[in-house]
Amino acid sequence: MITSASNKRIKDIQKLKENKNIKKYGRYLIEGKHLVEEALDAKVVEEIIVSESFEEYNIVDSFEGDLIKVTDSVLKSISDTITSQGIIAVCRIVKKELDINNYSKVLILDKIQDPGNLGTIIRTADAFNFDCIILGKGTTSLYGQKVIRSTQGSNFHIDCFDNIDLVELIDEMHEFNIFATSLKADKYIEQLDNITGKVAVVFGNEGAGVSEEILSKVNNLLKISMPGRAESLNVSIAAGIVMHYISTNLK
Repeated sequence: MITSASNKRIKDIQKLKENKNIKKYGRYLIEGKHLVEEALDAKVVEEIIVSESFEEYNIVDSFEGDLIKVTDSVLKSISDTITSQGIIAVCRIVKKELDINNYSKVLILDKIQDPGNLGTIIRTADAFNFDCIILGKGTTSLYGQKVIRSTQGSNFHIDCFDNIDLVELIDEMHEFNIFATSLKADKYIEQLDNITGKVAVVFGNEGAGVSEEILSKVNNLLKISMPGRAESLNVSIAAGIVMHYISTNLK
């Protein structure tokens, strides 16, 4: 039982709360019973930390790595939530080579900044059966704890690639119909029909939208009909509407 937050092992784990150290060590933290179960299924867990009051050891029965027991106060020093479920895991970042032509429904994210938005968009893409998510350079880290919590485990269901040069990537996507939302579009998404083949959908920064350089390479610019008085939609809401429409109308 580790009883001090000053313990070296605990201090090393605490470092993974910062994005710079996630990148440096290739490790990140997840918290909560559901996420740990998802990560165990994905076989990316290296260590599990449980508090002295944690009781649901059936979750970790099959885990063969290090199980670290700590006091409630020590776990709180690692936790990023107000009410902890008493279990945290250290996961390794799995590096994969991107071959975009292996996928058929791709989500492309251009400089999304808010971690909650990013996590929600990934979760929504999972719900609508997208099979690949591309995070362009300048998008917030995929491995921050708020992002991971917001995905609710969907990041383990879809191949995700980060820090990608989107202009170069889109130039290679000859087999795809590529869609993006833009206020400059002359067509509403509701006017789309007969969507066929491989598709990719691009969503952009919360304030600036998709960059002009990327919009110039997209062959389907769309906007969402909004009969109310709001001038714009949160990017995660807009993404949900567009992904649902494309997913349900894809032939």
